[in-house]
Amino acid sequence: MLNCCVDLEEIKQAGITLQDFQCLAFCQGLSVELQYCDETSSLEQFRAAVERACVETNEGQNNDDGPKILECLVVSYSRKVLKQTGDGHFSPLAAYDKKSDSVLILDTARFKYGAHWTKLPLIYEAMKPIDKTTRKSRGYALLSFIPTEAAPMKISSSSKAAERSPEKASLIHTSKLSTQPASILYRSMMNQKRQRKRYKEYIRSLRQKNPQYGGNIPYEVVRSYWCKDGDHPSCVWEIIVPMRVRTEEEKEMLRKMRLLLVDLHNATISKNRNDGTIKNCENGIIEKKGDDSYSGKESNGTNGFDCRTCETYNPTTNHTISINAEETLYIIYLATMSEEQRYEFVMNFESSNTTDVVRKQIIKEADMIASAIEVSDQLTSL
Repeated sequence: MLNCCVDLEEIKQAGITLQDFQCLAFCQGLSVELQYCDETSSLEQFRAAVERACVETNEGQNNDDGPKILECLVVSYSRKVLKQTGDGHFSPLAAYDKKSDSVLILDTARFKYGAHWTKLPLIYEAMKPIDKTTRKSRGYALLSFIPTEAAPMKISSSSKAAERSPEKASLIHTSKLSTQPASILYRSMMNQKRQRKRYKEYIRSLRQKNPQYGGNIPYEVVRSYWCKDGDHPSCVWEIIVPMRVRTEEEKEMLRKMRLLLVDLHNATISKNRNDGTIKNCENGIIEKKGDDSYSGKESNGTNGFDCRTCETYNPTTNHTISINAEETLYIIYLATMSEEQRYEFVMNFESSNTTDVVRKQIIKEADMIASAIEVSDQLTSL
């Protein structure tokens, strides 16, 4: 689950900051209200947040406003203020007793302290000391999650989401059809966030310059960005790291995904050639030759690029047990679509040789990459 903001090895060495925590929560599909205990906060505000998360009320239930939103309050505090060993720690507050003005703290390392009640003003004071990593105070986060209804198998292309203007749409959409998915193919390393941010900015500029794209950048334009050194998309490894699948179930899933990716890729290329899509990587417009081949510059404006050289996976000869660059490029292309377009295209693609389980795993892999790209400019603490 920790594959969108911070490298796991770094977490083992240094832990996480409050801003890292916010990013990770966002990647899991949660809404986050973050408050540092600095001059912008007050004890009264904190007490109100505690009551909001920990005290049950009947408001908002069984009425036309829909179900009550469930919230959890997590505090990042210094244990030293509570006269405990250690320093920075994250804990959820499980309950609040108004009479004694005390909160129940969980996730406390039971072998040392166990869950315990603490005066609310004391835990507030424990959030004030400066974190030496961020040079900010600690604070608290209100987390909430509204479950979405089960997604339909087909989504109309005339939906409101599809009609949104490029200016109002998110640059790269994380899927509402799943929270941060469990990838079997990739890890998104923290030290690659600058490259992901650069790609996000590239997509933004394309949509600003080319409103005719709507929410879907042509495949050849996406491909040209990742083929900076010729016709091979080796640059995709600048934003994602492939993992070797290990179990027999994962190997079989990878085999089936590869078969479907070939069909999806071929259908995309065929459609673009038939509808006259053309290419120039500098401004997102593709030039089309009279012989129905494609030409244009790469994103750095140096070398030529011919989309007919696209290398696809051959399931009869390629038996590797990790995803390759060409397959990854296509999944990045899917990740660049809106979630509605991505879901509709993959789930409604006509193929009698695959299953919905395989389709949804491809969508999940694209969702994970889209999430990593989306948060690339939202984390600054490391």
